[in-house]
Amino acid sequence: MRHLIGLLVIVFACGTAQAQPQLYRVVNVDQTDTLNVRATANPTAAIVDTLSPSASRVEVLEERHGWGRVIAGEGEGWINLAYLLRMERPAIGEFDAPGGLQCSGTEPFWGLQLHESGDATYYDGESLGAELVLNVVDARTARARPDPHVYYLSGAAEGVAVIASGQCSDGMSDRRYGWQASVDMRSPDGVSRLVQGCCFTPVLQ
Repeated sequence: MRHLIGLLVIVFACGTAQAQPQLYRVVNVDQTDTLNVRATANPTAAIVDTLSPSASRVEVLEERHGWGRVIAGEGEGWINLAYLLRMERPAIGEFDAPGGLQCSGTEPFWGLQLHESGDATYYDGESLGAELVLNVVDARTARARPDPHVYYLSGAAEGVAVIASGQCSDGMSDRRYGWQASVDMRSPDGVSRLVQGCCFTPVLQ
């Protein structure tokens, strides 16, 4: 319980609070065409990425004058919201917490994927890049609040992940993520490692 309280303090002390990112799917785009992601919220701005007409789980981090800011490559871009329709965020397994999030951080490098099936994978410098297969044995969302979300992990290692909405930078790219994460992972030999980073929801093309 003590390390969970510590994680909650860390998450709320970091980053800038913001509305929870919402998921969308692409609409009103011909099957032979693509949806442009532009450098700024302007229909004449440079195209920095494209989405397929069937793309879903497009995570909008900010809305401005009919446009939505999204992660695009190593940076970010803007999509005209006339071509997006809001969708429900999938839960993880049978629990009251979102699935499909992909988290990572630096110093040390680490990564955590929370699959909606209830499976998870984790790696860090100690695992030498090898992915550890985990299970989400419990996951909860704060009562009467949109977040934080707490995930209890078991399998090749044991740990707790606390994820909350809030602007987050990985310190290496121009991306401004919409989720902050703190993860306390304990290896089978009893060594505990606390890491912090950012999360996002990968687009399904």
